[in-house]
Amino acid sequence: MNKPRQITTLRAVAVISSTIIGVGILSFPRYMTEAGNTSAPFVALSGVLISFIIYWLLVSLCQRFPQETLFVFSRRLIGRPLAAVFTLAIMLLFIVLTGLTVRQFGDVATTVLYKKTPIEATIFLMLLISLLSSRRNILKFSYIHSFYLPLIVGSILVTILISLKNVDMLNLQPVLMAPGVKFWNGARQATYLFQSAFVVVLLIPLMEKPNHAVRAGAWAIFMSGAIYVLIVIASVGMFGAEETKLLIYPTLEMARSAAFGEGFLERLDAIFIIIWVISVFTTIYTTYYISAYLLQKLLRLRDQRMASSVLLPVMFILSMLPSNVFETYRWSLHLGNAGMIMMLGYSLLLWTVYLIRRHGKKVSP
Repeated sequence: MNKPRQITTLRAVAVISSTIIGVGILSFPRYMTEAGNTSAPFVALSGVLISFIIYWLLVSLCQRFPQETLFVFSRRLIGRPLAAVFTLAIMLLFIVLTGLTVRQFGDVATTVLYKKTPIEATIFLMLLISLLSSRRNILKFSYIHSFYLPLIVGSILVTILISLKNVDMLNLQPVLMAPGVKFWNGARQATYLFQSAFVVVLLIPLMEKPNHAVRAGAWAIFMSGAIYVLIVIASVGMFGAEETKLLIYPTLEMARSAAFGEGFLERLDAIFIIIWVISVFTTIYTTYYISAYLLQKLLRLRDQRMASSVLLPVMFILSMLPSNVFETYRWSLHLGNAGMIMMLGYSLLLWTVYLIRRHGKKVSP
């Protein structure tokens, strides 16, 4: 029996956008500046375009099977054993991603917000909230993202627009330098923030218009990408390329420097950090949800409540493994590389098999 289609295109945009905007927003300008100096905005923009190409490659295939998730139709394309291996690999990828993301959150929270609170308590609380939220079905999952997205995007845009008045255009020149190896490595790193757009494969079977999945992703990726590019422009424009490289969290420093009026909204960083916590929650919520969903499918459980409970101690242990903030970011970059190879390679494999079998008229679109 077909499931009722209740997720609108706009709600799909909300899920993907609020997932993409997350923990990496604080340090993103530093990585882009290290890769491109004053060309950092173009490094970020290149990463956005590459992310959309990878997304399009995956989703245009999923649209050939609008009634099923990727994990169901892949069994018919490449066989159950090989599909199970790839599903397991993707699940492990998102489990580790959740652990490292919540660790980054813990590092920032204990440095900026809760200086006397043990990092273990901060991480456990975020995982517990994500666990309780992940026990809900996919429709409630999409409603939660839709509720938070306007608050996240609106508040961040206001902070950026106020910060832009402090930008010195000289700090952004020369605008574009010759792209080299570092430039494209930076663009590749920028795509890591967009890998969680993978969540769309869970949404397509429930979307009212599954043929709008590419459109939803385009809106989400380019809207989130525009926010990231604007943050890079504001950070480099305010501090200059060399100083931005020295800041651990340039976006937070940008918010601290922003003020509106005399005595009115002079502590935008306080508002910004609250919004950042919400945006981190929506990101971790999605990666946690994907992990629990995949574990449920692999173990063939009736629902994902038990799966989400089993994952909490695993993710907590993973989050405690890095010894410091620099090791966490180094591990995240390695995981980003693995994720990019996995998503791109798996999509190309499925596309190849689909086209071969379609040519032989063995697979019905």
